[in-house]
Amino acid sequence: MHIRFISAIAVAIVAALALAPQALAVDINDIGFVDQSAIGALPAFASAQVQFSQFRDQTARDFQAAIKGKSQADQQRIYGDFNQKLAAKQHELFDPLLSRAQTAIALVAAQKSMSVVVDKQIVIYGGQDITKDVLSTIGQSGVIVPPVNTPPPSEVGYVDQTQIDQLPKAKAAAQAFAQARQQLGQQMQTQMAGKSQSDQATIVAQFNAKLKDEQKKDIQPLNDEIEKAVSDVARKHKLLLVIDQADRVYGGTDVTADVLSSLK
Repeated sequence: MHIRFISAIAVAIVAALALAPQALAVDINDIGFVDQSAIGALPAFASAQVQFSQFRDQTARDFQAAIKGKSQADQQRIYGDFNQKLAAKQHELFDPLLSRAQTAIALVAAQKSMSVVVDKQIVIYGGQDITKDVLSTIGQSGVIVPPVNTPPPSEVGYVDQTQIDQLPKAKAAAQAFAQARQQLGQQMQTQMAGKSQSDQATIVAQFNAKLKDEQKKDIQPLNDEIEKAVSDVARKHKLLLVIDQADRVYGGTDVTADVLSSLK
């Protein structure tokens, strides 16, 4: 299970936007958002997805044929080779499309003097929707010329969640929770054997309650520590918001190094 420790912070950011829209509206005029799902639905992306799915299915069939009669070590080697082929095909099909989309976003953002563009899914209020302009730019014929200027300094910061996940304390917390969940799951399966549907429902409810308690014990302390670190760094850099890098599309201020330094 992948534990997103930063999720509590992301929720807090969204809540701030919802509770104080009038106060923030003036401050975030230079923030844009784009519907990345709309970009992914473009014919070029849909065609690439079909091609990749077909290649993946054929590769899976080839893999099954290749491992017949092979030792476990040879199977692992073949598995690695086929994964590399899948990754190479994915890059071949999608990298040019993603690069064109990213350039289009940067160009539109520069034209509108935006310091940052985020994914539409995290926006509740405010910002400018540049999705139509981006889609129109992507659809133009020829090469999209990137903007000359880099994005201006932004009051929106971002943190790379994947780097936080790699911290020893984060790995230890995730491992402790995963082990507890496995043990509780095994206990639940044992308890449910031969029980009525009503009793099984009670056992499942008890399992969920215990799992929630375990999450509070293993995960919440680190969540609290991360939230404090991000909050301190945000104040230091005078940032209006801090989001997960996965929700950042363009621009923004990278405060990952400062957050990691605070957590070590």
